[in-house]
Amino acid sequence: MIFGEFTASSDKKGTSLFNDLQGIFKGEDITVNLVQTQDFSGGFCLHSRLPYTGGDMYHNDPGRDILVLMSGCIYNKPELYPFFNIQPETPDPAFIAAVFLREGPGFAEKLNGDFTIFILQPEKKQAYLFRDHLGIRPMAYTILGDRICFSSDIMGLCRTCPGKEIMDGNFLMTYFKSIDLRTTPNQRVTKLLPGHYLRFSESGIELVRYWDPGKIKVDRELSYGRMLSELKSLLWDAVQIRCDQRFVAGAHMSGGIDSGVISALVRSSYPRQRTFHGFSWSSANFTPNNIPYDERELIKKLCSMAGVQPVFSSMNIADFQRIVLYYYHNQCYFFEHKTEEQAQSLGTNLIFSGWGGDDFISIDHTGIDSDLLFGLNLRRFFHRNPVIPFRKFLRNVLSYVIFPAVGLLRPGVARSFKIYARYLKGPFKRSERSVLKDFYFYRSRHGLHLGLLRFYHLQERCESEIINGFRHGVEYRYPMLDKRIIEYMLRVPSVILAQSDHNRPVLREVSEGLLPEEFRWHWQKADPVQFAHTEYLFKESAIVFMNEVGDWKANPDLGFVDFDLLEKDIREFNRNPERDHKTLFIAVVYLKAIHEFTRTYHG
Repeated sequence: MIFGEFTASSDKKGTSLFNDLQGIFKGEDITVNLVQTQDFSGGFCLHSRLPYTGGDMYHNDPGRDILVLMSGCIYNKPELYPFFNIQPETPDPAFIAAVFLREGPGFAEKLNGDFTIFILQPEKKQAYLFRDHLGIRPMAYTILGDRICFSSDIMGLCRTCPGKEIMDGNFLMTYFKSIDLRTTPNQRVTKLLPGHYLRFSESGIELVRYWDPGKIKVDRELSYGRMLSELKSLLWDAVQIRCDQRFVAGAHMSGGIDSGVISALVRSSYPRQRTFHGFSWSSANFTPNNIPYDERELIKKLCSMAGVQPVFSSMNIADFQRIVLYYYHNQCYFFEHKTEEQAQSLGTNLIFSGWGGDDFISIDHTGIDSDLLFGLNLRRFFHRNPVIPFRKFLRNVLSYVIFPAVGLLRPGVARSFKIYARYLKGPFKRSERSVLKDFYFYRSRHGLHLGLLRFYHLQERCESEIINGFRHGVEYRYPMLDKRIIEYMLRVPSVILAQSDHNRPVLREVSEGLLPEEFRWHWQKADPVQFAHTEYLFKESAIVFMNEVGDWKANPDLGFVDFDLLEKDIREFNRNPERDHKTLFIAVVYLKAIHEFTRTYHG
């Protein structure tokens, strides 16, 4: 984590946020290391469970007028060393300083990594902030007159920045409707966008996009065999360059093919690590009745084949109710919060994730059928979408081709939005149209990929895991979000992906020999055990939290809630508890989390 405050003018005015910024990081296992020069106060944080040193975070060379703070890692340094005449094993911040001085701010486009970087040139009275291509690492900033304040702890900056008293209500309604996930609770604090850098000087602020995936063109000459071969090599290398033997590694585990492939590849890259843990959100001790299958059995088979020790979630009612109180840190990723606690207790400090695979390398039919139909590849389109039975054909074509193209929500999606917004007052119910457009509306797979990058759901989860993970001494790596894989998938024509009759064809082909065949050809995405356990935890916790509604009504930040309807539904539950009250239970738990967030935020 890095933070700081830079004054572009020698005439300093106003109250400094520096002391507040450094205070947000203090903790038993976290040391705050201060860095101060003329016109700049800042620092970086180290966690005792992580193997980073000051050299991994900070470099200062006054003779060359450059200071660098960074959070994260640059993975492709070895391939860049000879181009810039830099010695191997040069720490990342020193490497960044050397390349910046030679290339200027455009150097960032050449990097492959997960990073946020602050570069200061004191004599020139200018500073830069950079965020990696995909936005894996969080970074936020605010401009206060002639000062820029920044932090990779977004909530911390929001709390210390003027204007926190009036909270942006949209931020609090994230669960209940679709909002711009780039929103922060403080309207004066802005997230630095992925693939962008910011320059701040006496002249003001300049925001520059250094990576634009929208310029990538489809490669019509690509063949199916070449695509599989090149993607397999890219995926393997994306894992390899993220492996760091200083860490004790583990991986997310589920019945999904994304996490399965990543966990198997990572495990083979840590042959000397005696125990490699695979962390699942599925419960270790909860088994519901009448489930179609038990995903835990699939996970055990994969773990046995790959040499992984499965770790199922030990989340119980007491854990869940305690973790709900920490929404300020976990952003409602309750089960991942528990995973971080379990990783901490087992000595794992690096977790590899398959997050992002669904949106790119292992995308299903979404967008592919649109390209086939609108590109008049009718033979392949009807092969994938047989007309008989006609009602199924019509439903699929309308839902996944026509509705997205003309800007209509599928009926099921529209109903779900209405259900989620049930306890919002009338003026607050509507989701943001521009946000819906990025996720649900597209005319091509290329357009869908670009929309998913704009939608910001990929970055929002990474932000939560990076920030909360640091507090537990856990680092995350996301090989599926390697920028080269994203760029490659944007070049792949959909007609190539449609040559296979399999759903998610790329990873099913790539995973041959890595995964058990039963796992490799498993089609279900949902985990019945985890879903049932979540439903149980929400219900039992909601029954407890219902008694606190009176306190919530007095919270001015919750003015968007229709408490009359909420209390009416609670009375109905008390009269008839056997009816389906799932919507009520979920809303009560999230309102409890939001209420506790506001107390922490203002406190």
